[in-house]
Amino acid sequence: MTTPREQKNRERTLAAILCLLALPVPAAGQPAKPAETVAPGLPPLGPSATMWKGDREAGLPDRPARRFVARRTVTLEGRKMRYAVIAEDQVMRNMNGEATGSIFAFSYVKDPSPGETDRPVIFIFNGGPGSSSVWLHMGILGPRRADFRDVTPAQVPPFALADNPDSVLAAADLVFIDPVGTGFSRYWGKGGASDFYGREEDAAATIRFINAWLRKYKRWNSPKFLLGESYGTTRAALVSRRLMGGVFDGTLKGVSLNGVILLGGDGGLANPPGNDRFLITFTTFAATAWHHDRVDKRGRSFDEFIAGADRFAREELIPALNAGDKLDPAAKAAIAKRHSSFSGLPEAVVLARNLKITPGEYEEALLADRGEIVGHYDSRYVLPAQNTLGDPVADDAAMGQYTAPFVGAFNRYIRDELGIDIDEDYVVIDWVNVNFPFDHGNRKSAANTAFNLGEGDPGADLAAALRRNPDMHLMSIQGWFDMFGPVGTFQYGMKQRGLPADRVTAKACLSGHMPYVGEAGPVMATDLKAFIRQASVPRAR
Repeated sequence: MTTPREQKNRERTLAAILCLLALPVPAAGQPAKPAETVAPGLPPLGPSATMWKGDREAGLPDRPARRFVARRTVTLEGRKMRYAVIAEDQVMRNMNGEATGSIFAFSYVKDPSPGETDRPVIFIFNGGPGSSSVWLHMGILGPRRADFRDVTPAQVPPFALADNPDSVLAAADLVFIDPVGTGFSRYWGKGGASDFYGREEDAAATIRFINAWLRKYKRWNSPKFLLGESYGTTRAALVSRRLMGGVFDGTLKGVSLNGVILLGGDGGLANPPGNDRFLITFTTFAATAWHHDRVDKRGRSFDEFIAGADRFAREELIPALNAGDKLDPAAKAAIAKRHSSFSGLPEAVVLARNLKITPGEYEEALLADRGEIVGHYDSRYVLPAQNTLGDPVADDAAMGQYTAPFVGAFNRYIRDELGIDIDEDYVVIDWVNVNFPFDHGNRKSAANTAFNLGEGDPGADLAAALRRNPDMHLMSIQGWFDMFGPVGTFQYGMKQRGLPADRVTAKACLSGHMPYVGEAGPVMATDLKAFIRQASVPRAR
C-alpha cells in the first residue's frame, strides 16, 4: 500500500527526472506522454533549493584571470614522469571582443622528453549539463585520484587521496574543462546565463575554449581528442562536428579530431522507436540481477548469461511486446517466466507491468523483498527503500554514496596540494541555475528553418563528423550496471546510424554510469591509453 507521502515523493522524483531529460512533466496521477518539443519546467523545489537560485541574466563585475601552477612527479607505466598542473581561467569573449565570462580548467602537461613533439591532448568534460569535471578528474584520468575501489566507500572524512598509476597522462596531456556555472567557471562582464546555458551556446563556448588553449600552448599540430561523460557525450557529439565548421556553423574552423571518446552515454546516437526502448535496457537488468544473485548462475559465465539475455530480448520479448493484445495469455505467461529468469524479477511483477519494465520500476522491484532499492547510476549500490525523499540524485543509492568521497578528496587535493587559493565554492553540480533552465535545442533556429535541417540531433552531428573525417576514431565505454545510459544504447545507435565499424571501439565494464568506479577502473584506463595511441598515428598514405 503506497502512502500519500510516498506517492508525493514518487511524483516529485518523476518530475525531476523528466526535467533532467528535458521531457514534459505530466499532471499528478497521469501517465507520462511521449517526449514533445517543449521547454522543460522546473520540478517542485523546496525552500532549500530556491535559496541557491541566482538572477539568470545579472552579470558579475569583471574579474582578473587567475592562474596557479604546480610541478609534480608521478610513476606511470614503470617510468617517472614530471609534469605541470596549470589551473587557470580562460576568458570567454563574444564576437565583439567583449568579455562574457571565464572557463576555469585544469591542464596536466608532461615535461617533454628529448626529441618528443606533438604529444596528444585530450579535452575532458563531464555532463549534467551543469556538472563539473570532478568525477573524471578524481576517478581515473588524472595522476591523483580518490582512494577507493569498491562499491561501499566511507561516507565520512577523512577522505584519502592516492597517486594514480593508471592515469591516462601516460599517453596524452589532459585538459579538464569546467563549463560556465560549474567549478570556478562563471559568466561575468557582458555575459549572462543565455550566453552559456543552452546546447548550442555550451558547444560554442567549448569550441572557443579549445581554440584558445591550442593558441596559448602552441598545440595546433598535436593529435586531439574529446572525452565526454554522460551529457558530456552529447557535448562531444556537437563539438566534434562544429570544430571543423562549415556553412551551417557560420565559419570554417578547420580543427580536426583524431578521436572522440564517449563514457556513460551514447552521444545521442540511439533513437529507439516503439518497444525497442525495452530492448536497450534489458541486458542491464540481467547484469544487475546477476550481480545481486537473483538468477541461476549455474553452468554459465557472466558473458554467456548476458548473451542469452540479449537473444531473449531480441527474439522473444520485443516480438511479444509488438504483438500487443494479440499475444495469448499462455504465451504471455511463458515470456514472463523467461523474463524473470534473466531479470530476476518475480513473474507476477513482470505480468503486472504487461511485460514492460522501466528502469525506475526495476530499481524498486528487484530487492523489494529485502526493503532495498538499487542505484540508477550504478545498480551495484543499494540503500533502504524506506525514508527516501525521492531526490533523483541525493537519494540515489549510487550518487548518494560516492559523491562525498569524490568531492572531499578533490577539495583537499586542489586546496592543500595544489595551493589553489580561491575563496569560492567549487560548484560540483548546479541544477537550479544551469541544468533546469538549460535549452536542449527546443528552439528551432532561423538557419535550421531556412535550410530544412530540422531540430537538433547530436547523434547526426557525430555521425556527420565521422563521415567528414575518415581518419577520426570513436570509442564508447559504458558500464553494465548503468540504468541511466545502458550498454545497449550505443550498440543500438551505432547500427541505427550506420557508423563505420572499422573505426569504432566499444567496451563494456563491470561498473556503472561512471564506468571507472571499482575494479573496472584500471582496465578502462588501459583500453583508453591503447585507443589514444592507436588513433594518434595517421594512417599510411
